[in-house]
This record gives sequence, structure tokens and C-alpha cells, in this order.
Amino acid sequence: MRHEPHKIVRTALLDPQPDAARVRALHELQLLDTPPEERFDRITRLACRLLGVPISLVALVDAERQWFKSRVGIDLHETSRATSFCTHTIQHPEGLVIEDARLDPRFAANPFVLGEPRVRFYAGIPLAAPDGSRVGALCVIDSQVRQFDQGQMATLRDLAAIAGDELRARPAGRPAPEGWEKALVAHLPDGILMLNVHGVIVAANPAAEKIFGASGAMLAGRPLGELLDEDLVARRRAGLLVEGCPYETGARRLDGSRFPVEFSYCRMAWAARPKFAVTVRDITQRRAQEERARATDARRRHHFATATHELRTPMSSVLGFSELLLKRDFDPATQRELVEIIHRESGRLVDLVNQMLDLARIEAGGAAELKLAAVVLPPLVEQTLACLEGLGQSHRVRTDLAPDLPPLAADAQKMQQALTNIVSNSIKYSAPGTPITLQARLERRDGRLMVAVRVRDQGLGMTPQQQAQVFDAFYRVDRDSSVPGSGLGMTILKEIVDLHGGQITLESQLGVGTEVTLYLPPAITDDGAG
Repeated sequence: MRHEPHKIVRTALLDPQPDAARVRALHELQLLDTPPEERFDRITRLACRLLGVPISLVALVDAERQWFKSRVGIDLHETSRATSFCTHTIQHPEGLVIEDARLDPRFAANPFVLGEPRVRFYAGIPLAAPDGSRVGALCVIDSQVRQFDQGQMATLRDLAAIAGDELRARPAGRPAPEGWEKALVAHLPDGILMLNVHGVIVAANPAAEKIFGASGAMLAGRPLGELLDEDLVARRRAGLLVEGCPYETGARRLDGSRFPVEFSYCRMAWAARPKFAVTVRDITQRRAQEERARATDARRRHHFATATHELRTPMSSVLGFSELLLKRDFDPATQRELVEIIHRESGRLVDLVNQMLDLARIEAGGAAELKLAAVVLPPLVEQTLACLEGLGQSHRVRTDLAPDLPPLAADAQKMQQALTNIVSNSIKYSAPGTPITLQARLERRDGRLMVAVRVRDQGLGMTPQQQAQVFDAFYRVDRDSSVPGSGLGMTILKEIVDLHGGQITLESQLGVGTEVTLYLPPAITDDGAG
């Protein structure tokens, strides 16, 4: 009697599934390349006995191969996916039946059809991982053309259901996928990419997902060359990479954005199969720090070269006039005049050295050396003006501080130094009878609420060219002026404001005056304000 084929199986629609996510689900089962287990072997033996076929397999379909967890009637441990029948089965939720593989264009040229074991009949039911991904199949094979009736298909489905339960179960002695090893990798700060021998990603930890801006499922199945500029596999084979040594290269996220990384690799053997673990670290911040360090070093060299010239003038005056006093006799009035010159130049020299040391300390320490606290502005302004009383002009400064200003997130000592530099400049470069205004308001700057401290005078003012250079070290607007100064005050001011994460703007008009504004971040209070 001829049995009709099972129509649903024969006509089941193709249901493609994302292979990267499927492969990841398969690897999380931790079954690939493990020793035979009786719980699977009894299923394949039963399949052969109940369905009268010579071959039965529990096949797991990896990224580039199918591996047999259990097999009856065949000696192979695995085959490539290109020759795999089960690769097609996992695309059909209801399973796949081939009555005569010679008549199916997908399999007619298959080496297992043309040669041993001379496959003619094939029937397979997919096996699902806990997340529903179809990761393999229970299949039966015969070298004779045949058909299965509904009862035989029901038996195959029942056996596949048992195999699926075993697939998803965790036998005693095997660590759960959420075990300590996985937890350790998951919490490492560096990205970890696990590769197969062909350089294809099979798994990624959360840090790698964050670095490359994609989930592990999206990364799995991609060649490493899609993410790193270096061809790790080719360089390793050429002996150009040393295992465990760090290397730097360019990388790209799935959105196309590029960034620098440091990577290293090591070989691993898991269940006798080679794998590669690639550690990846985003070094964008490190590169930025190195660039800042190079820029700081270049500034220091420039400052040193300029400082030798700036120091030479007062030192020459001190040496020259002191030598005159030693070699010649002068009347008391002339002697006093020469001593006053020496005293003035010595004071200038001390001021220059102190400001150079201040600048060096600020540049060397950076933001890490700031003693940040919530600094209330009105007392800070009072202390600043008190320190300027020695100039005899602090009474000209009119303060206009908005009420209820939030405190500054600042180093009080350095912020007082910054305010002192601005106000003293305004005093020195404006006429004695003109007012100076110190104003503070809460304003929005580049989308952020900032405390704006504004100092306005009616002094000499500056040309656009002078404004462009005013923050350069040792630059003075009027070098021939009798106004004392080192030319470092505005440089130190900008360094302090930059370290606090603030901004500084300057508006000036020659013969009208200058307005300098500091935009400083407020402190965040206990209630979240600021």
C-alpha cells in the first residue's frame, strides 16, 4: 500500500530567522563539541527502531558547520553547512521531508547524495533553544526512496519534542550559562569578542556591545574585519601579532562612526576546538589626554623660551644699577633713585617668577588637583576686593550680584585668583576716576545654566588683533606702558576657567573699554538644583 506524503511538511513555508542571533543562542546552550550523552543517544536509537531507518542524527547547526550531538548509522562527527540538509530544516518551523533527494534541485548535486551514504530519503524536525531560535534538528535518513505517513511523522515529532526538552535542560555537572565565568566576562570593563578560527564573531560581552554600539546578536556572525582596521587573522598567520601584546588600530561602529582602540588576542581551546578571544578597549579619552599632554608640553617649551627673555630685562636692570652703586659714588638723591629702580625691577622679577610658578602648577596638576566645593559668590567677591585694597582703587568697583545665585562648583582659592586677575587688570588699564562694574547673573550658555560673572571697565580697550592675543602667555597690550605686569594674568585666568569646565568671553573697543565674562558651572545642591 502506498502512503501519501505528509502534505503540511512537504509544503511548509520557508521562515528565515536571523542567523547571528540563532548562533548565539546555540552557543549559550554549551553543547557544541561535548562528549556523547545517553539522553540524546537513546532518542536516535529509538528513531531508527520505530521508523525503520538506518541513520538518525541530533544535528546542531553552527555558523559554518553542522555538528552531531548524537548519531546512529554514520561515522561523521560534523559536516559543512554547504552540504547540510538540516540547514534547510531549521528554516521550516514544521520540519522538512525529502522523498528522493536526487529529484530535489537543492540536493541533487550534494556529495552525500552522489556518494556515501547515498541519501535518498530525509525527514527532519527543528529543535529550539530556550529563546525559540531553531538551532538544530532531529532527522532520520535512508538510502532508499520512501514516504512517511501521518503516524510516522507524529512519532518523529514526539521524539523531536523529547530531544528539544533535553536540549534545553541543563544536566547535573554542567555550569549554567549564567555561571560565574559568564558573569566575570559580563562585568569586565574591556570589550571581549569571541571568534572562531576564521575570524568570525560568535559572542560579545556587554562592554563590547557598548563600545561598538550594537547588541551581541547584531555582532555575532560578522567578520572581525568589519569592526577593526587590522586583519587579525592574516596578521596572526603572518607572525605579525604576538599573543597577549597590546596593539592600537582604528575601529568603526555599526553606524559608521570611527574611533581608536587598543586590542590584544589570545588563543583558547574549548572542547578541543580552537577559539580566539579578542580584548578591545576604546582609547578615545586616552588619545585626547595624550594630545592635551603634547599641547601642554609645547606650551611649556614656548613659555620657557619666552620666560628667559622676560626675565632677562629686570635681571639686567638689577645687575646693572647695583654694579653702578658698587663702582661709583653718587649723591644721596641719585643713590635713592637707583635703589628705587633696583627695588622696582626686583619686585617685577618676583611677580614674574610667582606667576610662572602658578601657571606651571595649574598646567601640571590639571583638573585633578582642583579642590572643588560649593563656593558662595558674594563672600568670594568681598575677599577678592579686600585683597585689591593695596592698589588704592578698589572703591571704584561697583558690585551687582543677582539674589539667590546658586553656589559655584569651584576651587575657592583658584577662583579668587581668577577674579583678582580680571579686576586688577580693569583697575590698572582704566583711568582712576572711571567706574568698574562686577556683575553676576544666572544665564543659559550652550543649553546649560551657568553663573555669568561679568567685569566691565571704561579703560584703554583693545583692537581685534590685540583681543586675539590677550590670552597668550607674556602678551601685554601696551609693552611701553608704565603699568606693571607680567603678561601672564589673562593666561592664568583662562587656564583656571577651562579647568572648571567654564567658558570665557571678551568684548572690547579701543578707547571705550573692555568687558570680560566668565561662565562658570553651578554646584549641584542636595535637592538637585544647580
